[in-house]
Amino acid sequence: MLQKQLIVASKKNGRGPTNIFEVHARKWEDRVAIYCNDKGQPIGPKKARNELTRFLGTIAHDYNWAPLTYTNWQKVLNKDKIWEYVNSKYILPPESYDWVMETLDVSWRGFKCRLKRDHYYPYDTYEKRLNSRPDNVPEDHFKLLLKYWASTPAKKTSLQNAKNRQQQDDMHTCGPVAFAMISDEMQEMRRLEALEADESSECQKDQFDEVMGDGRAVRKRLVGIGVSRKKPQENVAGNSLILPKEVMESIKSAVVADVQRELSAEREEIAKEKEAHAARVAEMERAAKEQEMQDDLATQKEPMNLDVIASVLAQLRRKDPSLTPEMIAKVIVASAT
Repeated sequence: MLQKQLIVASKKNGRGPTNIFEVHARKWEDRVAIYCNDKGQPIGPKKARNELTRFLGTIAHDYNWAPLTYTNWQKVLNKDKIWEYVNSKYILPPESYDWVMETLDVSWRGFKCRLKRDHYYPYDTYEKRLNSRPDNVPEDHFKLLLKYWASTPAKKTSLQNAKNRQQQDDMHTCGPVAFAMISDEMQEMRRLEALEADESSECQKDQFDEVMGDGRAVRKRLVGIGVSRKKPQENVAGNSLILPKEVMESIKSAVVADVQRELSAEREEIAKEKEAHAARVAEMERAAKEQEMQDDLATQKEPMNLDVIASVLAQLRRKDPSLTPEMIAKVIVASAT
């Protein structure tokens, strides 16, 4: 116990593990939308994408979600529940499922690798290693890890993995920036260059495939997590985005609402124009009828008096019942003057 305290005291005080409690406490209505490239890899918004990666790391380091008792991520259970939990904090398209699971796999294996580096290799006995157990790892999980690491199959696997690592020549040297985001930025630059040079066909090429070729590796190099050569890619151009269904529905609703508002405004404008046109036609018809009555009165050979005028107007009224008393009175006044 004293040795463990001395070891802990000798370590430098770091920032500690990432927890991002605010994301774990996020409500359903406050979920953050993530959009992906055509390979299902999240590429934005940048801040939310980086936060999502750290959030997945906290899940991979949580033995309740990802127990350390398994030797392979493929054997970890309840992946569907993990996917549901991630989607309760973020709005993700279904195409990002492979990327999420592979990111969890990488983080989970990396966590176990650091445990082995810091709490297994520095000690030469089982007791010393057990006493160095970190507080965030249950004792029963750690005992199983120590037993597995000390086994002959695990040592052979570790030696083979070390040799494979030495043969790898495509190292990630871009820091914390994902290849998917770098690829998206490069494609945008090439699209702009193609527009300037009027060579739009050039932007349809995949620059990574041009450099690396087809190769025979199962995982495609220099394209980031979540992409496998075994999985067919429908969009080879790499220019499209994949948006979550909720985001697409929101955009669709907004577009439909805008179209409906424009149509309603157009209908109101057409109705007003029809109403104004009908009023003009009615006014023209009224004026024509008044002029017709005045012309009929003017053609009378008998001396004009009220009786003659009334007789003529009565005949006109029988001929055209649409003549109103106001129109007749107006004609009488005009004829009398």
